[in-house]
Amino acid sequence: MRATPFQTVVKHLTMGQTPRVWSFLISVFGELAQDRGARISGPLLRHITGQIGIKPDAMRVAIHRLRKDGWIDSERQGRTSTYFLTKWGRAQSASASPRIYAAEQAAEAAWFGMFNPGQPMLGKDLDGIWVTSHAVITSAMPDDAQAFATCISVDTALPQWMTAKICDETTVELSGTFASALATIRPQLTNSPDLTILEIAAIRVLLVHGWRRIVLKTPALPDHVFPDEWQGAACRAGVAGLLAQYPKVELEELEAAVISIPTP
Repeated sequence: MRATPFQTVVKHLTMGQTPRVWSFLISVFGELAQDRGARISGPLLRHITGQIGIKPDAMRVAIHRLRKDGWIDSERQGRTSTYFLTKWGRAQSASASPRIYAAEQAAEAAWFGMFNPGQPMLGKDLDGIWVTSHAVITSAMPDDAQAFATCISVDTALPQWMTAKICDETTVELSGTFASALATIRPQLTNSPDLTILEIAAIRVLLVHGWRRIVLKTPALPDHVFPDEWQGAACRAGVAGLLAQYPKVELEELEAAVISIPTP
């Protein structure tokens, strides 16, 4: 049987493998139920995960883990359960969302700062990547009078040992794979306008999940300080473009769509 456009898109975004279920569920809740009071019913959660090949038993195990770790909680409503982010879970999702959903790079400028080796605690409050115990690459100019600071321009060629500190080889490779998947599915989605709202929701979660696994492993620095093979800019643009093409569906609409599905 020939795969539907939706199934083909799922195959590319998952790279043919079922994602780690607990991690995927974090993306589901972050995308659909981040607002205070938002709840996802068991049937909707099972349908979204089932669309990408996650088995009910695997979802139950993941739900148990997320409850144990303090990410989510649940309550009974009639014959089914609803699930929601805890206060801590909402805070974690809210802190990550600006990086995940941003259409622009996390910073425009980068600075190299060198601090006095005789005073090891200098500059330790700076956000960035410490390439040595006394040298940091950061998006904010070090203002300590004892620090040497210089701007890293787009034309500055950083040595490989520095860029490797900014982004490891595995994450760089993942960015390339994900960028290729986005480039492959873009024309397929353009030519497949008749997706259901439940399929759109699943695709949005897959986009968010795929990019989240990459961007949250990297510092908030401009793209030009990353390794030459880094494809983060293409991933960011691809995800932002597709999320704009398929706007977020309201949770109430998704719940109604699941209820209307005939029971086999």
